[in-house]
Amino acid sequence: MSRKSENILIIKADSLASFVQAEPLFEAIRDANPHAKISLLTTPALQRVARAAPYFDQVAALPDFKVVEAKQAFIRQLKGAHFARIFDLSADEESAKLKVALGPFGPKWFSYDPGAKKRVRRGLGEALPDNSRFYAETGVKTPTRLPDFKWALSARKDSANMQPSWFGVSGDFGLLLPGPDPERRWPASHYAQLARKIAQARMMPVLAGGKDLHGIGDEVSNEAPEIVDLTGKTDHLQLSALAHEAAFFVSDSAEEMHLALSVGCAGVVLRKSAEGAAPATGRHIVTLTAQEHLGEASADFVWRTLINMGLVPNQNARPQPQPRKVVR
Repeated sequence: MSRKSENILIIKADSLASFVQAEPLFEAIRDANPHAKISLLTTPALQRVARAAPYFDQVAALPDFKVVEAKQAFIRQLKGAHFARIFDLSADEESAKLKVALGPFGPKWFSYDPGAKKRVRRGLGEALPDNSRFYAETGVKTPTRLPDFKWALSARKDSANMQPSWFGVSGDFGLLLPGPDPERRWPASHYAQLARKIAQARMMPVLAGGKDLHGIGDEVSNEAPEIVDLTGKTDHLQLSALAHEAAFFVSDSAEEMHLALSVGCAGVVLRKSAEGAAPATGRHIVTLTAQEHLGEASADFVWRTLINMGLVPNQNARPQPQPRKVVR
C-alpha cells in the first residue's frame, strides 16, 4: 500500500499490442496503490488512448534520446518529480538507458518482463517470463483477467466523431485490419474479394489502420469500390468504438487486432505457421494458418469461416420450407 504523497512512474513505451496486453496490469498497479499519484511514460502515438484510461493521473511521452538537449531536459524533469518507485513494464533498451541516466541514487526500480523476446527452455519448448519477483517486491497482485478497453468507449461518448456514422458507416459492417508488414499481410486482392462478399451480404466493408496503409487502402478500393477506406483517419479511441460496433473483424499482423479483441469484437486472424498461434486465449476468434504465403487462404474460405462462427447477420438462418402450392 503506497503513501498518499508517493509518486509512482510506470514506463510502457513500446507497441500498441503490448500496451493493450498490459491493461490488466495497469489496473492491478492502481488497485495496489489507490492513494498514489501515478504517472505513465509512453510513446507519442499512445498518449491519447492512455489519457483516457482510468489508471493514470498524468501521461507523458518519451522524448527522442538522440536529441541531447531534449534528453537532458527530460532527465531533469524526471528527477524534479521525485518519484519514489518506477515500474518498468517495457524492459527494453530505451528504459535501460533511462535507468542509467537517473543515476545510482534514483528511485527504486522494478522491471517487469513483458515476454516480447522469445526464450526457449531446453526440453520444454518456449518459456513464459517469470515475473513472480516483480509481484512480490511491488505488492501488486497478479492479474487474472483479459485486457478490457470498454473504458475507451466512454472516454468521448458524447462526441460525434466516436460514432460510426461520423465516418459514413451505418447498419451492419465488417472491419478489415491489414498489418503494415507486406511479408505478413494478407494480399490486397484477397481483402478486396472479401470486401465484395461483405457488400453482397448487404453489409458495409470498412478498412482501418494507420496512415502507413494508404497504399493498400488504394489497392483495395480500386478493386472493391464498395469499401469505406478509413486508413489513417481514426485514432485508437475511435477504432475501439468502431470495433465494438462491428459484426466481426479480419486481420493478419495488425496490432489494431488486439484493440478490437479488447472491446469484445470477434473474428478471423490469418498467420503464417512459423509465427505460432495468435494471442487469443478466451476470445471468440479463429486463426487460419498458412504454410508459406497468407494468400493460400482464399477470401471465400475466410467468408465461410465467418459465417460458420455465426458472425455474419442472417447468414446462418436456414430458409424455412414454404408450403407447396396446389394447382387445381
